[in-house]
Amino acid sequence: MAKRKKKVAAGVATAMMASTLLTGNVFAAPQTDAGAASAALVQADTHGDIDMNIVNEDKLLESLINQGIINQDATDAEKQAALQSYIQLKSKTDYDVKGNDPFAAQVKAQNAATQSKFKGFNNGLLNGNGNKNGHYKKQPDPVQETAYTGPVQTKKVLVLAVEFADFEHNQIKPGESDNYYSDYTLQHYEDMIFGKNGLTGPHGENLVSQRQFYLQQSGGTFTVDGKAYGWLKVPHTAAYYGADNPKGGHDNVTPGGSKQFVKDVYDAALAAGIPLQDYDQEDPHDLDGDGNTHEPDGLVDNLMLIHSGMGQEAGGGKLGNNAIWSHRSAVFYDPDGLGKGLPGFYDYMVMPEDGATGVFSHEFGHNLGLPDEYDTVYSGTGEAIGYWSIMASGSWAGDIPGAEPTGFSPWAKQFFQATLGGNWMSQKVVNWNDISTKGSQFLLDQANSPNGQNYTQLRVNLPQKKTPMLAPLSGAHDFWGGNGDKIDRNMVTAVDLTGKAQASLNFDTWYNIEEAWDYGFVQVSTDNGASWKSLANANTRSDIDPQSYPNIISSVPGFTGKSNGWQNQTFDLSPYAGKKIQLRFRYATDAGTNYDGFFVDNIKVTADGKTVLNEDGEQATDAFTYNGFTKNDGNKYTDHYYLMEWRNQAGVDQGLAHLRRGASLMSYDPGLVVWYVDDSYTDNWTGTHPGKGFLGVVDAHLGQNMVWSTGATASTRYQIADAAFGLAPTSGLNLNYPGVQTLTYPSLPGESLFDDSKSFANPFMPDAGRDLTSYGLKVRVNGAAGNKSVGAVVLYK
Repeated sequence: MAKRKKKVAAGVATAMMASTLLTGNVFAAPQTDAGAASAALVQADTHGDIDMNIVNEDKLLESLINQGIINQDATDAEKQAALQSYIQLKSKTDYDVKGNDPFAAQVKAQNAATQSKFKGFNNGLLNGNGNKNGHYKKQPDPVQETAYTGPVQTKKVLVLAVEFADFEHNQIKPGESDNYYSDYTLQHYEDMIFGKNGLTGPHGENLVSQRQFYLQQSGGTFTVDGKAYGWLKVPHTAAYYGADNPKGGHDNVTPGGSKQFVKDVYDAALAAGIPLQDYDQEDPHDLDGDGNTHEPDGLVDNLMLIHSGMGQEAGGGKLGNNAIWSHRSAVFYDPDGLGKGLPGFYDYMVMPEDGATGVFSHEFGHNLGLPDEYDTVYSGTGEAIGYWSIMASGSWAGDIPGAEPTGFSPWAKQFFQATLGGNWMSQKVVNWNDISTKGSQFLLDQANSPNGQNYTQLRVNLPQKKTPMLAPLSGAHDFWGGNGDKIDRNMVTAVDLTGKAQASLNFDTWYNIEEAWDYGFVQVSTDNGASWKSLANANTRSDIDPQSYPNIISSVPGFTGKSNGWQNQTFDLSPYAGKKIQLRFRYATDAGTNYDGFFVDNIKVTADGKTVLNEDGEQATDAFTYNGFTKNDGNKYTDHYYLMEWRNQAGVDQGLAHLRRGASLMSYDPGLVVWYVDDSYTDNWTGTHPGKGFLGVVDAHLGQNMVWSTGATASTRYQIADAAFGLAPTSGLNLNYPGVQTLTYPSLPGESLFDDSKSFANPFMPDAGRDLTSYGLKVRVNGAAGNKSVGAVVLYK
């Protein structure tokens, strides 16, 4: 079977226009899956091999024009369309070759355990320290932090600087990179990643290191340490590892490619005598299944590879399309076998010679389990997060883009608090039913000061969101396996067939499942669940893609593709007559794409003409035990809630005041930032579903259109610069791309009140808005410290 491509929807008209502006290589228009259901969910796997967040759009566009790939005489709108077409072409990349990954099942299981831990944390959130309810009558005092003196969790990172056979380091020229140094020394990388006092910038500035960034965000409880080695040399040219297939994708011309680069770096590290054994201290994927992740597993834990030259995401410099695209992924390579000799490689990150703290810290966030928060497929004009989070555009904040990354979103801090522990946040949880008309007052410390005297987050839990899905075939309920990436769910019951000569299973099913990758199974166990056999009938299939997950491959036959409506299914259970068995329905998916899933209803087992099991979901007592499956009433119920934080241009968040755009600096204004979390979505593809996604910022100022001098409406990252609620006027915008375009936007009065009965849809740029449900919730900012480090808010209805 041909190697799979995971494809995403894109604007065909835009792509067609863009293709006329591109010279040189022929560009294919973005593709869509024919007949794909609108309910399809596609989310980037943290083991994928491209991270679109690290695209430096200004530098990439400049480079593509210089290379003649984009017509320099095109209008700015046409150039932007051509740039998006280029990015979409390069993002047409194969997901991991899962069939060749010996640890796929363990990674899936451990990821599921991590998500379960996060969900459990969400279901029983702890209150933080915090100043208390009541109405505030005076200006709050500035933040008062207490120095943390407790234990610090430290992740050890191996940094390897690598040269290509035909391209040594220090060949980047002035003007090519915003982060230009005349000499990229190993000490430079040690200062940037591990520096206790930061690092010296290109112009003598003192810039934040990755170590400092994580220490501040975690309240002093988490950091990184390690050493940089190099410069190592790999045996092949830059093009061998970084050349792109003209049909799409990147770093994917065999026999080379980025995975081969990792393997060749390993061989070079062995030859150089680098102490790999010092960097195997953990078992993050619990490969041996003993529940202990704090033990060596035979693999380097945290691996950063720095290649000579610029990354393709910034145009590649002299290497152009032969440069490697920065990414995080995994490839197993251990020539002497896992657990023998020195540790092997598996998880890795690749960054360019001129990379800055923001990109390094962003990619390390993936290593710790965070997903991307931006629109990973460039489906529209950008998600409603922008520079408010390092897991979106915040990794590029700074006068030198990327040198002053902004902090994590409050959602990411929740995740870290649940999975790592520490002091990432001090959160007050308020349930909607507990909010009064009289209201409650809270003080919020600035988000980058988690060791202050007040909360750093307010979480407002809303009633569960109800989304219509599939009506049961009959009655009020059916059974649903859910949907999502890398899930393995089932419902099981015992069936007694002793003394029986013949038996059959009959049920109704409706399914929409990623064909040849994800499957719904009907399984029987005769040893009390120790092993399972999948049953077959005329509608089950065994034609699975060989790159699917091993736990799915080993389980076929099953249902895959579309049922095209409800179908009645019958399976022969006569081979099990005379035995006590367990019967289960199971739904398993891989990473990348998933559809509506696997539904069953009206389950009946008949033996020797008599019914021994009859379950249609209408009985008071359930016959099945649900292990991820749910009894469903035709609706999907998901959590949604607000996270509210006080952001200020201080500490790590100084980057909010220094956002390089052309010849100008843009600012994101301080104040109360209201985030809306919607668990009914797993992506932030706002071009596909404008105003919706799993996470986004509510914009306080929606009254006027924001238009460039060329007439184009400004994209989301500009629209939400004044998203914060507060008392002070906004700073406005005065941006200049010399000879190209300007953007002028006036200062507006502060907006102190968030009222969910008001529409927060953006009529000028729908991708920048939020589609909210009105419950009558109100939050008012009624004070701030003189230095804006503490805000006072009242919560009421």
